[in-house]
Amino acid sequence: MWTTEQLLAEAVGGRVGERFRGLDEVDALSRDELVTAAGQVLRRPQAAEFSPGARPLSRRLLAAQWTVLLEHLRLPEEPVVLELCVGSSDPVVVAVDTLFGRRGHYHTLNLNRQLAAELMERCSTLALQVSLIEDDAQNLPQYFDDGTFDCACFHHAVNDILQTAVATARGMDTRDIDWWPTERRMIEWLAEEWERHRLQEVGLPQLRRILEVAARAVKPGGFLCFDHWTFEHYLAMDWFPGELFSQLIPLAREVALSLSVPLVEITPAGLDRQWWMVLRKE
Repeated sequence: MWTTEQLLAEAVGGRVGERFRGLDEVDALSRDELVTAAGQVLRRPQAAEFSPGARPLSRRLLAAQWTVLLEHLRLPEEPVVLELCVGSSDPVVVAVDTLFGRRGHYHTLNLNRQLAAELMERCSTLALQVSLIEDDAQNLPQYFDDGTFDCACFHHAVNDILQTAVATARGMDTRDIDWWPTERRMIEWLAEEWERHRLQEVGLPQLRRILEVAARAVKPGGFLCFDHWTFEHYLAMDWFPGELFSQLIPLAREVALSLSVPLVEITPAGLDRQWWMVLRKE
C-alpha cells in the first residue's frame, strides 16, 4: 500500500508536510534521524515513545497514511466525510484537507468538550469545511440522514468507544472530564470488564450501535475505514490490557461484518489487517 520512503516524502517534504511546516521540529531532523524515527513510528506495536523527534513525526506520518489510503479509495471530487470518536487527533482531517481543501466537507461527533476544543484549534489553519457536533456518536441519526457520507473514518477510535462505554457505566461523565489524566483509569476499568468476559454486556453493544449508525449514514458504494495501534512499552505494564488492545481491529471486524447493513472488506493489499480495516457498503 505504501513504503516508508513514500510516507516520509509525503510527511516531510510533500503535501502533508506543508501543513505542519513551522509547527514542530521535524524539518530540523537529519535524514538518518527521520529514517530511525519513522521505523519506530510505523512499527506495530509502536516504539515511538523512545525516540527524539518520533512523536511529532508520528502525527505527520499518520496523516500521510490516511492521505494515501483515502486517495486510493477515489472519493468524489467534493466528498462528505464523517469521523466519529476523533478526540483531538487530526490525521484524518489533515488528510481530507490535503486531498480536497475547500472542496471537502468533514463532519464529526465528538463527545469530550476539552478534546473537541483541541481538535477545532488544530483545524483552524485548514481550508477544509469542518463541522463539529458535541454529542455521543450513538446519536448520529439525530443529525444526519442515511446515505449522507462518502466515507466514515475511525482513527484509533475503537478503544475510545469501549473505554467511554465502560466509564459511563461506572458513573463517569466523559463529556466534561480532563481526558488524558483520566484515561488510565478508564483503561483499567476496560481491562476489568474484559477479564471478567463482560464486554458483551457493556462495551460491545455500544460499539455495535455506533458501527451500525455509521454504516447506515454511508452511501452505497461508500467506505468505512479503521486504524489502531498501541505502544510497545505499554504491553509490559500490569494494568494495561495488551492482548485486548492488540486485537481491537479484529474485534471491530467481527462486529462490523455481523451488522444488518451489508459490508464487505476491501482492505488494500499491503495493509496489516491486525491494525487496519477498510469496508465497502454494498
